[in-house]
Amino acid sequence: MTKWELARYLIDAKKNVDSVLYISEHGQELSNINLRDKINNIRRSFFINCCVVLDKSVKKKEICASDKVIDSIYRERDKNGAHKDEDYQPKEYTSIYEIADEMKAQIIKVRKVCAESLPDCITLDFVPHDRELFRLVNGVNSNAEEIINKTKYPLRNTPITISAGFSKRIFHDTEDIRKIPESEKSDYAVVFENGINQYEGIQNRQDSCILVNVLYGQNIWCSVNSENFAVVEKWTKLGMIDTYGRPVPIEGLSESALEEIKRIAEEAGIKDE
Repeated sequence: MTKWELARYLIDAKKNVDSVLYISEHGQELSNINLRDKINNIRRSFFINCCVVLDKSVKKKEICASDKVIDSIYRERDKNGAHKDEDYQPKEYTSIYEIADEMKAQIIKVRKVCAESLPDCITLDFVPHDRELFRLVNGVNSNAEEIINKTKYPLRNTPITISAGFSKRIFHDTEDIRKIPESEKSDYAVVFENGINQYEGIQNRQDSCILVNVLYGQNIWCSVNSENFAVVEKWTKLGMIDTYGRPVPIEGLSESALEEIKRIAEEAGIKDE
């Protein structure tokens, strides 16, 4: 397994953390589903993904004897994830935030101890987002999402003129690389999608970078620009940008948002005529 094939499982585990972060912020809106089972399933996937990376990078017995964090990951995978041991005693948590914080610490440790088996450029950019739960909370079905995409990307369905005979199959999953002969890799392409909001955008682009790297042996990556993310988050809280990353018409803005726009304009030297 190449470094980028292995990186896929690290980033899948990172997205498991993202899902728990989303639940920690939107638990009240998700009270109509079984959050206990949902979190347990997310954590089960998290420990399995982490152990895929560990199994390909370290000697289990030796690392577990010297590292309590790694030992706890293997314990969860072996006694509760892959099996249901009778002597397993689950840890009690005071909040979902505490669960997320522990998972963050665990995957950061995995990234550290498995560094030689992973690409140097890979980063762990945690964002509070879960693809399915976000759509559930916001009542977004396929028709609603199509409308959102049309307003965000007006040219989305505009036909693109390409050379005659040009066609590619889509490479969807890193595990499919095992079925593709070296001579046929050039017949495949990777689709980069922005996602329904900025959080999903970073998740999608990182997934696509991994696919490109696995398919073509490249080494591309994208990570969060903290300053830009902070600005977008601030404007979203002010109502200047909606839940889906779309600018809100000025007539629909609150007084506080209008004051913020005025302040930004003044700092930029733009006068209100």
